[in-house]
Amino acid sequence: MTTVFWPRCSAVHGCAGRAVEGSGGCLAHLAPDEFDRFVGSLRPGAEMDLRGVTVPPGLLDAVLRAVTGPDERPHLGRARFDRAVLPSGAALRGILVEGDSSFDGACFLGGASFYDARFLGNVSFRGVRFGRNVSFHGARFHRHASFEEAVFIGDALFGEVGWDADGSFRRAVFLGAACFDRARFGRDAAMQAASFGGPVSFKRVQVARHARLERARFRRGLWLGPLVAGGRIGLTDATAYGGLRVRAAARQVTGRGAVVHGEADFRLRHAELDLEGAVFDGRVSVSSLPRPLQGLTEPSWTGPTNVPERSGSGSQAARVTSLRRVDAAWIELSDVDLSGCGFLGLRHPDALRITGDCPFATAPRRSWRRHGRGHAVLADDLPPATGGPSPEDDDRLAALYGDLARASADSGRGRLARDFRYSELEKRRHSEPVPWRRWVLHLMWITCGYGLRTGRAIAWIAIIVALICSSATLLHDDNRHDAVRILHMSGGHS
Repeated sequence: MTTVFWPRCSAVHGCAGRAVEGSGGCLAHLAPDEFDRFVGSLRPGAEMDLRGVTVPPGLLDAVLRAVTGPDERPHLGRARFDRAVLPSGAALRGILVEGDSSFDGACFLGGASFYDARFLGNVSFRGVRFGRNVSFHGARFHRHASFEEAVFIGDALFGEVGWDADGSFRRAVFLGAACFDRARFGRDAAMQAASFGGPVSFKRVQVARHARLERARFRRGLWLGPLVAGGRIGLTDATAYGGLRVRAAARQVTGRGAVVHGEADFRLRHAELDLEGAVFDGRVSVSSLPRPLQGLTEPSWTGPTNVPERSGSGSQAARVTSLRRVDAAWIELSDVDLSGCGFLGLRHPDALRITGDCPFATAPRRSWRRHGRGHAVLADDLPPATGGPSPEDDDRLAALYGDLARASADSGRGRLARDFRYSELEKRRHSEPVPWRRWVLHLMWITCGYGLRTGRAIAWIAIIVALICSSATLLHDDNRHDAVRILHMSGGHS
């Protein structure tokens, strides 16, 4: 391997570049014959140090041609371009960097292409400024790759890029369109606090661990998916203008505190969805994806192990774990598991619409109803041993049950509406401060289950009829005995 080292450039050139060893000038200021000798000495695998150099047009192309190997790829050892200024149209397509490489603080004056590039070591583009469009399409990063705090003035293309480890874009700024279609992340896709000013697309993306978009901002909306993540998809405190669409398979999707201006659509497999405290300007819909995402490989896990198999949905069904304090004008839930979902604090419960197979938790059955169906309850209302409500939440739960009962009736789910109405009156029966009202509720519960348990009402009617019949029979027998006694007395007197 050829090692090329350049000490600091002399100040006479007015350049922060580095002088070529054995000459009096930096690489950007060599005389033609000196430059030819320097380029002639380069071999594939040479180390490149252009830190602080303002690279003139043609210089980079000449160096890359000199280090091109038999495979027609430019081969570099360690590459150092920190704070370099690279010309418009910088073409590093197909480059293969065998060692670590750094472009920290570099500036690309115009468009740049890293099409089909290969980075075998760690690579850092921290704080880089890309003046126009840049393409990493088909590139491969074999170790950690950082684009933290990079600024993309034009469009950024990362289609079909492969990261064998983490790909980090924390606090990066994308002013144009950003495309990550068919990208593969060997560990995390880290984009916390990134800003996307143009359209952004993550179609058919595979993430081995976590897709982290917490605190990210999307000015033109976000279309996330089809995407498969082995761990979590993080949208906590994210902001999306123009809508949000998530179509993904993952263990968990967290959108706590997210703000979406426009419609939001979540279509999920296996995932537990947490939207606590999120705010939506438009309609929100959440549904389960019954089939695997085409062209993507799901991890070996099969989703939550505590979700029972049900008709119409299996372990692939999404689970909603929290809608607490969600502010949305319309929420539609379809074929999702709601048995562990918290609803307390939901701002517009009357706007909730439930369709398809959406099981809720069931109340613990009494011993005398051991073989009966338990009525549906909210996870917030589970016994305290399993994380249930505190006594001060009873009034809020009663009001919430009432709102959900009306919303369920409007959705055509009469059975669920009756269960919620029953739970509402149960909460009021136990928390009603006025004694006579509490006794009325007790009487209604005992006699007819608040008018919602026909079996109990029929049983009481049967008991009352039996008592009436027994009383009538006894009265009839007494009358007969009296008549016989009178006859006997009359006969004896005559």
